[in-house]
Amino acid sequence: MAEVKLTINGKQITAEKGQTILQAAKANNIYIPTLCHFEGIEGRANCRICVVEVEGMRTFQPACVTKVSEGMAVNTETERVRAARKATLELIMAHHAVDCHHCMRIGSSSEQSLDPKFCEMCFWCDCERDGFCELQTLNREYHVDVLPYIQHEHDYETDDSLDSVIRNPNKCIKCRRCVDVCGEVQTVHNLSMANRGRDIMVVPEMGKPMAESACVRCGHCVDVCPVGAIYMKEHKDEVIYMAHSYEDDVVAQLSDDVLPELDKLYKLEPGTIRIGQVVSALHKIGIKNVVSDEHAAFLAAQQAAEVIDKKLGKEPVIITDSSAVMNFVDRYFPEMKGQISKYDSKQDVFGKLAEEFKGEKRLKTVNVTNVKEAGAEAKETGNVDYAINARELYRIFMRTGGAPARKNVCAFDKSWNDGSLPYAQLLKSKAWNLESDPEELAVLVDGKPVKCAVAHNLGQVRKLLEGDYKKYDIVRLMA
Repeated sequence: MAEVKLTINGKQITAEKGQTILQAAKANNIYIPTLCHFEGIEGRANCRICVVEVEGMRTFQPACVTKVSEGMAVNTETERVRAARKATLELIMAHHAVDCHHCMRIGSSSEQSLDPKFCEMCFWCDCERDGFCELQTLNREYHVDVLPYIQHEHDYETDDSLDSVIRNPNKCIKCRRCVDVCGEVQTVHNLSMANRGRDIMVVPEMGKPMAESACVRCGHCVDVCPVGAIYMKEHKDEVIYMAHSYEDDVVAQLSDDVLPELDKLYKLEPGTIRIGQVVSALHKIGIKNVVSDEHAAFLAAQQAAEVIDKKLGKEPVIITDSSAVMNFVDRYFPEMKGQISKYDSKQDVFGKLAEEFKGEKRLKTVNVTNVKEAGAEAKETGNVDYAINARELYRIFMRTGGAPARKNVCAFDKSWNDGSLPYAQLLKSKAWNLESDPEELAVLVDGKPVKCAVAHNLGQVRKLLEGDYKKYDIVRLMA
Protein backbone atom coordinates (compact mmCIF):
# COMPACT_ATOMS: atom_id res chain seq x y z
CA MET A 1 0.00 0.00 0.00
CA ALA A 2 1.33 3.44 -0.98
CA GLU A 3 2.14 5.83 1.85
CA VAL A 4 1.85 9.59 2.23
CA LYS A 5 3.55 11.94 4.65
CA LEU A 6 1.62 14.65 6.48
CA THR A 7 1.75 16.63 9.71
CA ILE A 8 -0.90 16.70 12.44
CA ASN A 9 -0.46 19.36 15.13
CA GLY A 10 3.13 19.84 13.93
CA LYS A 11 3.98 16.16 14.25
CA GLN A 12 5.13 14.50 11.04
CA ILE A 13 3.47 11.14 10.48
CA THR A 14 3.13 8.54 7.75
CA ALA A 15 -0.29 7.23 6.71
CA GLU A 16 -1.60 4.81 4.12
CA LYS A 17 -2.95 6.42 0.96
CA GLY A 18 -6.74 6.36 1.10
CA GLN A 19 -6.94 6.67 4.87
CA THR A 20 -9.00 9.44 6.41
CA ILE A 21 -7.48 12.06 8.69
CA LEU A 22 -9.28 10.38 11.60
CA GLN A 23 -7.78 6.97 10.79
CA ALA A 24 -4.30 8.44 10.43
CA ALA A 25 -4.66 10.34 13.71
CA LYS A 26 -5.86 7.24 15.60
CA ALA A 27 -3.00 5.17 14.23
CA ASN A 28 -0.61 7.75 15.71
CA ASN A 29 -2.38 8.20 19.06
CA ILE A 30 -3.68 11.67 18.20
CA TYR A 31 -7.12 12.31 19.66
CA ILE A 32 -9.92 13.75 17.54
CA PRO A 33 -13.40 13.72 19.15
CA THR A 34 -16.23 11.99 17.28
CA LEU A 35 -19.93 11.42 17.81
CA CYS A 36 -21.56 9.97 14.68
CA HIS A 37 -18.49 7.92 13.70
CA PHE A 38 -18.45 4.20 14.48
CA GLU A 39 -15.28 2.19 13.88
CA GLY A 40 -15.71 -0.18 10.94
CA ILE A 41 -18.57 1.71 9.26
CA GLU A 42 -17.91 4.28 6.55
CA GLY A 43 -17.99 7.83 7.87
CA ARG A 44 -21.07 10.00 7.29
CA ALA A 45 -19.88 13.39 8.58
CA ASN A 46 -23.32 13.96 10.11
CA CYS A 47 -22.36 15.49 13.45
CA ARG A 48 -19.34 17.68 12.49
CA ILE A 49 -17.73 17.15 15.89
CA CYS A 50 -14.54 15.82 14.25
CA VAL A 51 -13.86 18.98 12.22
CA VAL A 52 -10.22 20.00 11.84
CA GLU A 53 -8.26 22.78 10.14
CA VAL A 54 -6.38 21.79 7.00
CA GLU A 55 -3.91 24.38 5.76
CA GLY A 56 -4.92 25.69 2.35
CA MET A 57 -8.61 24.81 2.76
CA ARG A 58 -11.08 27.62 3.34
CA THR A 59 -13.43 25.76 5.68
CA PHE A 60 -13.13 23.19 8.45
CA GLN A 61 -12.98 19.60 7.22
CA PRO A 62 -14.64 16.56 8.84
CA ALA A 63 -11.78 14.22 9.76
CA CYS A 64 -13.94 11.08 9.41
CA VAL A 65 -14.33 11.45 5.62
CA THR A 66 -11.46 13.69 4.49
CA LYS A 67 -8.67 11.65 2.90
CA VAL A 68 -5.02 12.30 3.68
CA SER A 69 -2.75 13.65 0.97
CA GLU A 70 0.98 14.17 0.54
CA GLY A 71 2.22 17.19 2.48
CA MET A 72 -1.11 17.88 4.17
CA ALA A 73 -0.88 19.95 7.36
CA VAL A 74 -3.69 19.39 9.88
CA ASN A 75 -4.49 21.13 13.16
CA THR A 76 -6.98 19.43 15.46
CA GLU A 77 -7.01 21.58 18.62
CA THR A 78 -6.85 25.25 17.67
CA GLU A 79 -9.10 27.73 19.46
CA ARG A 80 -11.21 28.12 16.31
CA VAL A 81 -11.70 24.36 15.99
CA ARG A 82 -12.65 23.94 19.64
CA ALA A 83 -15.07 26.87 19.40
CA ALA A 84 -16.71 25.32 16.34
CA ARG A 85 -17.10 21.97 18.10
CA LYS A 86 -18.60 23.63 21.17
CA ALA A 87 -21.07 25.55 19.00
CA THR A 88 -22.08 22.30 17.29
CA LEU A 89 -22.67 20.65 20.66
CA GLU A 90 -24.81 23.59 21.76
CA LEU A 91 -26.92 23.26 18.61
CA ILE A 92 -27.34 19.52 19.16
CA MET A 93 -28.41 20.15 22.74
CA ALA A 94 -31.00 22.68 21.55
CA HIS A 95 -32.89 19.74 20.00
CA HIS A 96 -32.11 17.10 22.60
CA ALA A 97 -34.26 16.10 25.56
CA VAL A 98 -32.15 16.89 28.62
CA ASP A 99 -32.93 14.59 31.53
CA CYS A 100 -29.37 14.48 32.77
CA HIS A 101 -27.28 17.06 34.67
CA HIS A 102 -30.17 17.91 36.98
CA CYS A 103 -27.84 20.08 39.12
CA MET A 104 -27.00 22.30 36.17
CA ARG A 105 -30.60 22.64 35.06
CA ILE A 106 -31.67 23.97 38.45
CA GLY A 107 -28.65 26.27 38.56
CA SER A 108 -26.93 24.78 41.61
CA SER A 109 -23.81 23.61 39.81
CA SER A 110 -21.69 24.22 36.74
CA GLU A 111 -20.24 21.55 34.49
CA GLN A 112 -16.71 22.05 35.80
CA SER A 113 -17.73 21.32 39.40
CA LEU A 114 -19.62 18.09 38.69
CA ASP A 115 -17.99 14.85 39.85
CA PRO A 116 -18.93 12.14 37.32
CA LYS A 117 -18.67 9.38 39.93
CA PHE A 118 -21.01 11.20 42.26
CA CYS A 119 -23.38 11.90 39.35
CA GLU A 120 -23.62 8.21 38.54
CA MET A 121 -24.82 7.48 42.10
CA CYS A 122 -27.46 10.23 42.02
CA PHE A 123 -31.10 9.29 41.42
CA TRP A 124 -32.19 12.63 39.97
CA CYS A 125 -30.78 12.15 36.48
CA ASP A 126 -32.91 9.47 34.87
CA CYS A 127 -31.40 8.80 31.43
CA GLU A 128 -30.35 5.20 30.78
CA ARG A 129 -26.99 6.44 29.45
CA ASP A 130 -26.30 8.93 32.24
CA GLY A 131 -22.64 8.62 33.18
CA PHE A 132 -21.53 6.98 29.94
CA CYS A 133 -23.38 8.94 27.26
CA GLU A 134 -21.02 10.04 24.49
CA LEU A 135 -22.84 13.36 24.06
CA GLN A 136 -22.68 14.01 27.79
CA THR A 137 -18.96 13.21 27.80
CA LEU A 138 -18.30 15.69 24.99
CA ASN A 139 -20.37 18.34 26.78
CA ARG A 140 -18.10 17.88 29.78
CA GLU A 141 -14.98 18.06 27.62
CA TYR A 142 -16.10 21.28 25.92
CA HIS A 143 -17.69 22.84 29.03
CA VAL A 144 -21.20 23.05 27.62
CA ASP A 145 -23.25 23.99 30.68
CA VAL A 146 -25.08 27.09 29.46
CA LEU A 147 -27.21 26.66 26.34
CA PRO A 148 -27.38 29.91 24.36
CA TYR A 149 -30.27 28.78 22.17
CA ILE A 150 -33.95 28.30 22.93
CA GLN A 151 -34.55 24.59 23.26
CA HIS A 152 -36.82 23.15 20.60
CA GLU A 153 -37.51 19.79 22.19
CA HIS A 154 -39.97 17.57 20.40
CA ASP A 155 -42.55 15.67 22.37
CA TYR A 156 -42.51 12.31 20.62
CA GLU A 157 -43.96 9.32 22.40
CA THR A 158 -41.52 6.71 23.67
CA ASP A 159 -42.01 3.46 21.74
CA ASP A 160 -41.98 0.66 24.32
CA SER A 161 -44.27 -1.64 22.35
CA LEU A 162 -41.69 -4.46 22.38
CA ASP A 163 -41.07 -4.07 26.13
CA SER A 164 -37.43 -4.92 25.44
CA VAL A 165 -35.89 -2.66 22.77
CA ILE A 166 -37.14 0.84 23.63
CA ARG A 167 -37.01 3.93 21.38
CA ASN A 168 -37.04 7.49 22.69
CA PRO A 169 -36.94 9.76 19.59
CA ASN A 170 -36.64 12.86 21.80
CA LYS A 171 -33.01 11.96 22.53
CA CYS A 172 -32.01 11.02 18.98
CA ILE A 173 -29.13 13.11 17.59
CA LYS A 174 -29.57 11.78 14.01
CA CYS A 175 -26.10 10.25 13.89
CA ARG A 176 -27.35 7.30 11.76
CA ARG A 177 -25.29 4.70 13.63
CA CYS A 178 -28.34 2.53 14.35
CA VAL A 179 -29.59 2.92 10.76
CA ASP A 180 -26.23 1.87 9.31
CA VAL A 181 -25.78 -1.11 11.62
CA CYS A 182 -29.36 -2.30 11.10
CA GLY A 183 -29.17 -1.90 7.33
CA GLU A 184 -25.57 -2.37 6.23
CA VAL A 185 -24.31 -4.90 8.79
CA GLN A 186 -27.37 -6.77 10.01
CA THR A 187 -29.33 -6.33 6.72
CA VAL A 188 -32.58 -6.19 8.67
CA HIS A 189 -33.35 -2.76 7.15
CA ASN A 190 -35.81 -1.91 9.90
CA LEU A 191 -34.53 1.58 10.78
CA SER A 192 -34.34 4.51 8.37
CA MET A 193 -34.33 8.31 8.27
CA ALA A 194 -37.63 10.12 7.68
CA ASN A 195 -38.72 13.75 7.23
CA ARG A 196 -36.49 16.80 6.70
CA GLY A 197 -34.94 19.69 8.55
CA ARG A 198 -35.62 19.91 12.28
CA ASP A 199 -38.25 17.14 11.93
CA ILE A 200 -35.81 14.55 10.61
CA MET A 201 -35.87 11.39 12.73
CA VAL A 202 -35.10 7.69 12.80
CA VAL A 203 -38.19 5.52 12.35
CA PRO A 204 -38.85 1.77 12.20
CA GLU A 205 -40.19 0.14 9.04
CA MET A 206 -42.99 2.22 7.50
CA GLY A 207 -43.24 4.29 10.69
CA LYS A 208 -44.79 1.37 12.57
CA PRO A 209 -44.32 0.73 16.30
CA MET A 210 -41.32 -1.51 16.97
CA ALA A 211 -43.56 -4.46 17.82
CA GLU A 212 -45.11 -4.34 14.33
CA SER A 213 -41.88 -3.63 12.48
CA ALA A 214 -39.14 -5.81 10.99
CA CYS A 215 -37.08 -5.68 14.23
CA VAL A 216 -35.61 -9.09 15.10
CA ARG A 217 -34.36 -7.97 18.55
CA CYS A 218 -30.65 -8.59 17.90
CA GLY A 219 -29.82 -5.58 20.11
CA HIS A 220 -26.96 -4.13 18.06
CA CYS A 221 -28.74 -0.83 17.36
CA VAL A 222 -28.84 -0.41 21.14
CA ASP A 223 -25.13 -1.07 21.45
CA VAL A 224 -24.06 1.53 18.88
CA CYS A 225 -26.40 4.35 19.96
CA PRO A 226 -24.19 7.06 21.53
CA VAL A 227 -27.03 8.50 23.64
CA GLY A 228 -30.26 7.19 25.18
CA ALA A 229 -32.36 7.25 22.00
CA ILE A 230 -32.60 3.47 21.69
CA TYR A 231 -31.88 1.12 24.57
CA MET A 232 -32.67 -2.26 26.06
CA LYS A 233 -35.22 -2.02 28.84
CA GLU A 234 -33.32 -1.94 32.13
CA HIS A 235 -34.07 -4.01 35.22
CA LYS A 236 -31.52 -2.63 37.66
CA ASP A 237 -34.18 -1.56 40.17
CA GLU A 238 -35.88 -4.98 40.08
CA VAL A 239 -32.54 -6.78 40.54
CA ILE A 240 -31.57 -4.56 43.49
CA TYR A 241 -34.99 -5.13 45.06
CA MET A 242 -34.83 -8.91 44.60
CA ALA A 243 -31.29 -9.08 45.96
CA HIS A 244 -32.45 -7.40 49.19
CA SER A 245 -35.81 -9.17 49.44
CA TYR A 246 -36.48 -11.60 52.29
CA GLU A 247 -38.96 -13.41 50.06
CA ASP A 248 -36.64 -14.22 47.16
CA ASP A 249 -33.60 -16.40 46.57
CA VAL A 250 -31.66 -14.98 43.65
CA VAL A 251 -29.26 -17.01 41.54
CA ALA A 252 -27.16 -15.25 38.91
CA GLN A 253 -25.23 -16.67 35.97
CA LEU A 254 -22.16 -14.56 35.24
CA SER A 255 -20.26 -14.46 31.95
CA ASP A 256 -16.74 -13.09 31.64
CA ASP A 257 -17.84 -11.23 28.49
CA VAL A 258 -18.88 -8.33 30.77
CA LEU A 259 -15.33 -7.73 32.00
CA PRO A 260 -13.95 -5.64 29.06
CA GLU A 261 -16.96 -3.30 29.20
CA LEU A 262 -16.72 -2.97 32.99
CA ASP A 263 -13.05 -2.00 32.65
CA LYS A 264 -14.06 0.75 30.19
CA LEU A 265 -16.92 2.01 32.34
CA TYR A 266 -14.69 2.21 35.43
CA LYS A 267 -11.96 3.80 33.25
CA LEU A 268 -9.47 1.07 34.11
CA GLU A 269 -6.79 -0.64 32.06
CA PRO A 270 -8.02 -3.70 30.12
CA GLY A 271 -7.85 -6.84 32.24
CA THR A 272 -7.99 -5.00 35.58
CA ILE A 273 -11.30 -6.40 36.85
CA ARG A 274 -11.27 -10.16 37.42
CA ILE A 275 -14.31 -12.42 37.31
CA GLY A 276 -13.91 -13.37 40.99
CA GLN A 277 -14.14 -9.71 41.97
CA VAL A 278 -17.48 -9.42 40.16
CA VAL A 279 -18.70 -12.54 41.99
CA SER A 280 -17.71 -10.88 45.28
CA ALA A 281 -19.48 -7.63 44.28
CA LEU A 282 -22.69 -9.55 43.41
CA HIS A 283 -22.55 -11.20 46.84
CA LYS A 284 -22.15 -7.74 48.36
CA ILE A 285 -25.43 -6.52 46.88
CA GLY A 286 -27.27 -9.56 48.21
CA ILE A 287 -27.14 -12.20 45.46
CA LYS A 288 -26.19 -15.35 47.36
CA ASN A 289 -25.62 -17.77 44.49
CA VAL A 290 -23.46 -16.83 41.50
CA VAL A 291 -22.48 -19.44 38.90
CA SER A 292 -20.27 -19.33 35.83
CA ASP A 293 -21.78 -19.67 32.35
CA GLU A 294 -19.15 -22.26 31.41
CA HIS A 295 -21.30 -25.23 32.47
CA ALA A 296 -24.28 -23.88 30.53
CA ALA A 297 -21.99 -23.39 27.51
CA PHE A 298 -20.84 -27.01 27.78
CA LEU A 299 -24.39 -28.40 27.96
CA ALA A 300 -25.53 -26.19 25.08
CA ALA A 301 -22.56 -27.38 22.99
CA GLN A 302 -23.39 -31.00 23.83
CA GLN A 303 -26.89 -30.43 22.51
CA ALA A 304 -25.50 -28.86 19.31
CA ALA A 305 -23.03 -31.73 18.91
CA GLU A 306 -25.86 -34.28 19.08
CA VAL A 307 -27.58 -32.49 16.19
CA ILE A 308 -24.34 -32.39 14.19
CA ASP A 309 -23.56 -36.07 14.79
CA LYS A 310 -27.08 -37.05 13.76
CA LYS A 311 -27.21 -35.05 10.51
CA LEU A 312 -23.59 -34.76 9.37
CA GLY A 313 -22.99 -36.31 5.95
CA LYS A 314 -26.65 -36.39 4.98
CA GLU A 315 -27.15 -32.67 4.35
CA PRO A 316 -25.55 -29.33 5.30
CA VAL A 317 -26.07 -29.01 9.06
CA ILE A 318 -27.27 -25.51 9.99
CA ILE A 319 -27.40 -24.75 13.72
CA THR A 320 -28.07 -21.74 15.93
CA ASP A 321 -28.79 -20.92 19.55
CA SER A 322 -29.96 -17.40 18.72
CA SER A 323 -33.56 -16.22 19.06
CA ALA A 324 -32.70 -13.19 16.89
CA VAL A 325 -31.48 -15.48 14.10
CA MET A 326 -34.75 -17.42 14.23
CA ASN A 327 -36.73 -14.16 14.13
CA PHE A 328 -34.63 -13.12 11.11
CA VAL A 329 -35.27 -16.45 9.39
CA ASP A 330 -39.01 -16.23 10.11
CA ARG A 331 -39.15 -12.89 8.33
CA TYR A 332 -36.73 -13.26 5.43
CA PHE A 333 -36.21 -17.01 4.87
CA PRO A 334 -39.39 -18.80 6.08
CA GLU A 335 -38.78 -21.60 3.58
CA MET A 336 -35.48 -22.38 5.39
CA LYS A 337 -36.95 -22.69 8.87
CA GLY A 338 -37.21 -26.49 8.73
CA GLN A 339 -33.55 -26.80 7.76
CA ILE A 340 -32.22 -24.90 10.76
CA SER A 341 -31.72 -26.72 14.07
CA LYS A 342 -32.22 -24.48 17.11
CA TYR A 343 -30.37 -25.63 20.22
CA ASP A 344 -30.56 -24.10 23.69
CA SER A 345 -28.70 -20.87 24.38
CA LYS A 346 -26.63 -20.56 27.55
CA GLN A 347 -29.50 -18.53 28.97
CA ASP A 348 -31.98 -21.34 28.20
CA VAL A 349 -29.73 -23.87 29.91
CA PHE A 350 -29.21 -21.64 32.95
CA GLY A 351 -32.94 -21.16 33.38
CA LYS A 352 -33.30 -24.93 33.72
CA LEU A 353 -30.19 -25.45 35.86
CA ALA A 354 -31.29 -22.78 38.33
CA GLU A 355 -34.00 -25.10 39.64
CA GLU A 356 -31.21 -26.85 41.59
CA PHE A 357 -31.10 -23.79 43.87
CA LYS A 358 -34.82 -23.73 44.60
CA GLY A 359 -35.64 -23.71 48.31
CA GLU A 360 -38.55 -22.49 50.37
CA LYS A 361 -38.36 -18.94 49.01
CA ARG A 362 -39.29 -17.79 45.52
CA LEU A 363 -36.51 -18.49 43.02
CA LYS A 364 -35.45 -15.56 40.85
CA THR A 365 -32.91 -15.86 38.02
CA VAL A 366 -30.61 -13.21 36.56
CA ASN A 367 -28.31 -13.73 33.59
CA VAL A 368 -25.38 -11.28 33.59
CA THR A 369 -23.99 -11.19 30.07
CA ASN A 370 -23.05 -8.82 27.26
CA VAL A 371 -24.88 -10.93 24.67
CA LYS A 372 -26.88 -8.19 22.95
CA GLU A 373 -30.09 -10.15 22.41
CA ALA A 374 -30.25 -11.62 25.93
CA GLY A 375 -32.66 -9.02 27.34
CA ALA A 376 -35.19 -9.46 24.53
CA GLU A 377 -34.77 -13.25 24.71
CA ALA A 378 -35.59 -13.22 28.43
CA LYS A 379 -38.67 -11.10 27.79
CA GLU A 380 -39.97 -13.18 24.90
CA THR A 381 -39.17 -16.69 26.13
CA GLY A 382 -39.25 -16.25 29.92
CA ASN A 383 -36.21 -18.53 30.23
CA VAL A 384 -34.87 -16.29 33.05
CA ASP A 385 -36.48 -13.52 35.06
CA TYR A 386 -34.01 -10.86 33.92
CA ALA A 387 -30.96 -10.53 31.70
CA ILE A 388 -28.70 -7.58 32.46
CA ASN A 389 -25.66 -6.33 30.57
CA ALA A 390 -22.40 -4.74 31.72
CA ARG A 391 -23.87 -1.23 31.63
CA GLU A 392 -26.77 -2.17 33.89
CA LEU A 393 -24.41 -4.03 36.18
CA TYR A 394 -22.19 -0.95 36.41
CA ARG A 395 -25.16 1.23 37.33
CA ILE A 396 -26.25 -1.33 39.95
CA PHE A 397 -22.78 -1.29 41.50
CA MET A 398 -22.63 2.51 41.44
CA ARG A 399 -25.94 2.71 43.28
CA THR A 400 -25.15 0.03 45.84
CA GLY A 401 -21.40 0.42 46.38
CA GLY A 402 -20.48 -2.88 44.73
CA ALA A 403 -17.28 -1.56 43.08
CA PRO A 404 -15.79 -4.89 41.87
CA ALA A 405 -12.27 -3.49 41.39
CA ARG A 406 -12.03 -3.01 45.17
CA LYS A 407 -13.34 -6.46 46.08
CA ASN A 408 -11.37 -9.58 46.94
CA VAL A 409 -11.55 -12.44 44.47
CA CYS A 410 -14.35 -14.85 45.38
CA ALA A 411 -15.05 -18.29 43.90
CA PHE A 412 -18.30 -19.19 42.14
CA ASP A 413 -20.91 -20.75 44.41
CA LYS A 414 -21.20 -23.99 42.46
CA SER A 415 -18.80 -25.73 40.12
CA TRP A 416 -19.39 -28.52 37.66
CA ASN A 417 -16.63 -30.80 36.36
CA ASP A 418 -17.13 -30.78 32.61
CA GLY A 419 -14.96 -32.36 29.98
CA SER A 420 -13.64 -30.69 26.86
CA LEU A 421 -16.10 -28.71 24.78
CA PRO A 422 -17.37 -30.78 21.82
CA TYR A 423 -16.56 -29.21 18.46
CA ALA A 424 -14.74 -26.55 20.49
CA GLN A 425 -13.38 -24.55 17.55
CA LEU A 426 -16.86 -24.28 16.06
CA LEU A 427 -19.04 -23.90 19.17
CA LYS A 428 -16.95 -21.73 21.50
CA SER A 429 -18.04 -18.14 22.19
CA LYS A 430 -17.36 -15.89 19.22
CA ALA A 431 -17.69 -12.12 18.96
CA TRP A 432 -20.03 -10.18 16.67
CA ASN A 433 -18.16 -8.33 13.94
CA LEU A 434 -18.76 -5.96 11.02
CA GLU A 435 -17.32 -8.16 8.29
CA SER A 436 -19.41 -9.04 5.24
CA ASP A 437 -18.01 -12.58 4.85
CA PRO A 438 -18.52 -15.42 7.35
CA GLU A 439 -15.61 -17.14 9.05
CA GLU A 440 -14.45 -20.35 7.37
CA LEU A 441 -12.78 -23.13 9.34
CA ALA A 442 -12.09 -26.84 9.17
CA VAL A 443 -13.05 -29.13 12.05
CA LEU A 444 -11.71 -32.65 12.43
CA VAL A 445 -14.43 -35.31 12.74
CA ASP A 446 -13.14 -38.86 13.11
CA GLY A 447 -9.78 -37.61 11.85
CA LYS A 448 -11.24 -36.10 8.68
CA PRO A 449 -11.54 -32.33 8.02
CA VAL A 450 -15.10 -31.04 7.77
CA LYS A 451 -15.71 -27.68 6.08
CA CYS A 452 -17.52 -25.23 8.38
CA ALA A 453 -18.72 -21.62 8.36
CA VAL A 454 -19.67 -19.29 11.21
CA ALA A 455 -21.85 -16.22 10.65
CA HIS A 456 -20.90 -13.49 13.12
CA ASN A 457 -23.72 -11.11 12.18
CA LEU A 458 -27.07 -11.22 10.42
CA GLY A 459 -25.63 -9.89 7.16
CA GLN A 460 -23.41 -12.97 7.06
CA VAL A 461 -26.45 -15.11 7.94
CA ARG A 462 -28.26 -13.64 4.92
CA LYS A 463 -25.30 -14.37 2.65
CA LEU A 464 -25.15 -18.00 3.78
CA LEU A 465 -28.88 -18.65 3.58
CA GLU A 466 -29.07 -17.14 0.10
CA GLY A 467 -27.10 -20.16 -1.09
CA ASP A 468 -23.57 -20.09 0.25
CA TYR A 469 -24.45 -22.62 2.99
CA LYS A 470 -24.41 -25.38 0.36
CA LYS A 471 -20.59 -25.11 0.18
CA TYR A 472 -20.22 -26.24 3.80
CA ASP A 473 -20.84 -29.34 5.88
CA ILE A 474 -21.69 -27.42 9.07
CA VAL A 475 -22.92 -23.83 9.40
CA ARG A 476 -23.32 -21.97 12.70
CA LEU A 477 -25.48 -18.85 12.68
CA MET A 478 -25.11 -16.00 15.19
CA ALA A 479 -26.80 -12.61 15.29
